[in-house]
Amino acid sequence: MSVNRTRDRSAAGLAPAPDTDDEVERLRYERDYWRGLFEQVIEEYPKMGFVIDADNRVAYHNPEAEAMTGFDKAAVLGEDVYDAFPIAEDDETFAQTVAREGSSRSETGYRRIPTADGDKWARSSGVPLRNPQGELVGALETTTDVTELVEQQQTLTEVQSQVSEEVATKADQATETTERVNEAIENARSLAEEQADNMSEVAEEVGALSATVEEVAASAEDINERAKEAEQLAVQSTESGTAAIERMEGVAERSDEVADRTHNLAEQVTAIEDIIDVINDIAEQTNILALNANIEAARAGEAGDGFSVVANEVKSLATEVQSESERIEEIIHQTREEADKTIDSIDAVTEEIHEGTDTIRDLVDNQETILETVNATSTGMEDIAEATDDQAVRTEEVASMVDTAADRSRRVSEEIGTISDANAEQAAFVSDIAVAIERLESTIDQLDTSSTEDAVVVNRDNA
Repeated sequence: MSVNRTRDRSAAGLAPAPDTDDEVERLRYERDYWRGLFEQVIEEYPKMGFVIDADNRVAYHNPEAEAMTGFDKAAVLGEDVYDAFPIAEDDETFAQTVAREGSSRSETGYRRIPTADGDKWARSSGVPLRNPQGELVGALETTTDVTELVEQQQTLTEVQSQVSEEVATKADQATETTERVNEAIENARSLAEEQADNMSEVAEEVGALSATVEEVAASAEDINERAKEAEQLAVQSTESGTAAIERMEGVAERSDEVADRTHNLAEQVTAIEDIIDVINDIAEQTNILALNANIEAARAGEAGDGFSVVANEVKSLATEVQSESERIEEIIHQTREEADKTIDSIDAVTEEIHEGTDTIRDLVDNQETILETVNATSTGMEDIAEATDDQAVRTEEVASMVDTAADRSRRVSEEIGTISDANAEQAAFVSDIAVAIERLESTIDQLDTSSTEDAVVVNRDNA
């Protein structure tokens, strides 16, 4: 009956079925059966597994534990965990933790454990072990080596941090560069507007310059007309002067006939001397005006060439008049010496004297007209000078505006260069960001590949 019951339980599962009816033998068999199963589980478990007893001595240490920690099974069995493994006095194994807490659990995080090859990262599960009376006799710890996974996560974290920092830095630099580009564009726009305004001013100044040139041309034409009038008057003055000389020579020849009118003749001679002085003054003024006219003609350039010729002719005429006046003075002097001889013929020469006086008066009138013409010419020259000065000032203003426009153009070119450089920097920043993102994607792909390979290995182990 006992044998049958034992066979029935064996058929239902892992219950031991000793081939004996002796109770002691049966219990010994069952003990060895379950102990063998436990040791088989620990020995063949695909992850690190070891057991400690209630005194923290190592009771079991499977091959995976040897491979992971690098500590030989024979060297650690029976040893206190603090002697078997390089654990700090204030630290403990996870088996010690579950034994101390008295409950089974698994770690949710990662833990650094010491091994013969240095520290490794691990995640453990633990079960406290109790005897049939419920007393704690030890604890089982199984550990998975997650060093590669932790290192990958750390690498990913570092790469993410580095990429985030680089991206943030590049983004800040790109923002700064964008601001510089915007500022440069604004500066270029402002300079372009200023240059456009300046060009409008240049156009206005050029218009004013054109009007000034027209005014100069009109003044030059008026001067030419006045110069022609002066030339005609100069010819008439020459003819009048010649006639006056001839008549005065006639007066000199008949001076011996006017003795009886010596006193009246002296008074007339005095009047003639005054006229000669006036003529001399006019001649001197004419010389000065002719000199000034030459100077103004030289300043006027080609527009004053014709007037210069006329002024020279006027000067020559004035010089000739002055020379003839000196001769007249000499004749008057002789006339005075011969005054006693002119008494008898005074009546005969009176008419000649009056005619000579009229002729000289005509000459004086012509000379005065010439003076007025020269004055008018001088005024025209002053107008030309003022117009020329105004033209020079406007020309300088135009040149200054052109220089300013050129300078602004250079500044616009520099701003455009700045924009180009900034755009190049932005392109480099974007390229750096793209490279950083590619590195991050590559690292993530590697981690994904590693995680997939680990999953495949786990699935195969489970299979």
